[in-house]
Amino acid sequence: MRIVLTLIFTLSFPSLPGLYANVKSADDLDLEYGLPVLISEAEKKKALQKKRAKVLTQSTARKVQRIVEAFDEAGTAEDEKALILKSESYSKAEKEIESKIKDREIKVAVAKAQKELNELKEKINSLKSYDKSMVWYYQGYINLVYADDLAGARQNYLDLINEDDANPQIKLGSYYTVSQLFLADEDFDNGIKYLLEWFERAPEVTAQAYVLLGQAYFLLDEHEKAFSNLKRAKTITKEDGALFRENWYSLLIGTMAELGLKEDQVPLYEEVLELFPKKKYFVNLAGLYNELERPVDYTALLKTAYTKQLLDKKSEFQSLSQSLLAAGNPYWAAEVMITGMSSVPGLQVVGEQCELSKVLDENGNIKTNRQGEVIEEEFCLDVYGPAFVKPGSEAALEKDAKPVLEEDKQNLTILAEALRSARERKAAIDIFEKLAKITDDGEAYIAMGNLYYQEDEIDNAIAAIDKGLKKGKLKNPGYAQLTLGQAYFELGKFDDAREVFTKATESKRDSVKKSAKAWLKYTDAEQERVRNLNLRKESIS
Repeated sequence: MRIVLTLIFTLSFPSLPGLYANVKSADDLDLEYGLPVLISEAEKKKALQKKRAKVLTQSTARKVQRIVEAFDEAGTAEDEKALILKSESYSKAEKEIESKIKDREIKVAVAKAQKELNELKEKINSLKSYDKSMVWYYQGYINLVYADDLAGARQNYLDLINEDDANPQIKLGSYYTVSQLFLADEDFDNGIKYLLEWFERAPEVTAQAYVLLGQAYFLLDEHEKAFSNLKRAKTITKEDGALFRENWYSLLIGTMAELGLKEDQVPLYEEVLELFPKKKYFVNLAGLYNELERPVDYTALLKTAYTKQLLDKKSEFQSLSQSLLAAGNPYWAAEVMITGMSSVPGLQVVGEQCELSKVLDENGNIKTNRQGEVIEEEFCLDVYGPAFVKPGSEAALEKDAKPVLEEDKQNLTILAEALRSARERKAAIDIFEKLAKITDDGEAYIAMGNLYYQEDEIDNAIAAIDKGLKKGKLKNPGYAQLTLGQAYFELGKFDDAREVFTKATESKRDSVKKSAKAWLKYTDAEQERVRNLNLRKESIS
């Protein structure tokens, strides 16, 4: 800050640029006035008046000098305060005390500057234009930086702009500052007005200025104008090899969204992810892929976010798992759900992670040894799995942490279906068993029975399906009856099979009726075949 103030003070005493451009030696100068001798007396007088207009009067200059010195004192105190707050050699209590001391020093220094300004303002009408402009400039600075008086600062800079003889550089900067202050007050029309005036006067318009103008138009819902200015800012940064800031990307993408330019947002999001790989950009781009009906890209991006441990919401784990399942990756779908049920957001570490941690005393201060060295101890977390804190561990309990996904009906159903599709039948049965205990219908038992049947565990299949039929509320009991009948058939329990198949013929579904009737005929035939075979065996023996 002291460097900035020094520069400002220097700019308060400008020379006359170009006045001596044609002077090659001291012989060409008028000895009395130091002006070129080749101009007329009238021109000499006019040039001298102009020169004097752009220089502070002696009395004002002395006060300005004292103002700058006061700002320098305030800046020094601010720097010292910042160092104290960052320092580890001060306790929390000491930092509070020292900060208060520095705040008082800042207040005293600013008061000095304000006193000098007040004395100048008392005779403001008698001051020449250039002197007035410097009063408005420094008063605006105090109001803006130290008094938090944005309205007052804005008026100060407006007064400066209205001074004909104000320093051109300071006057130019004031247009920009006034624009920002109007925009901060949500006066977008005036904000844009003064910013456009700055555009007309500025020798070079920066990308930041185009972004500011674009933001103002965006807030006025003039999205076409906003888009045009933001694109120009993007072009400038590219030409200069500079970085297009993160919040600028957000504004540009938001503007494009308002204009319905969905496809055009994709490459911008891809740029953002390269520069700022944050969760929100993964999620937003994934949502855009979903809207654009690009399921492969949607799934791949969410999976990348998952791999980077960026997902921490129930819906995110569920969406990823279901999309992986739909894409034919049931194993990954199941793994995502299992991770969600065991993961603790904010406590993601790998294996046994240990780190050195500073030791605090009973008052919360950092402990040191006799040599003044900070005491550190090794702190380890008991964890398991792929980068997640073990649920129920001391580390998790201390944080009152809970897994992302609860073992509720919805989540267990997704997991069970994923495991079944992955042909992890044993694991799927375990999940369906959990599901059966928390649901009021028999669907989970039926699913268990089907899986047991596929594993040739016929007795378990019969037991599970029977439980499901008794619990009821099935979407299609006929299918369950068919499987149960087949299980009885496998065990040679033809009478039980026939009974179940007969019930299945009462199904409302024609396909079930047809299959049940076919199985009844097949069961009768097989029972007759077995009876005849047994009679033949008996006759032979």
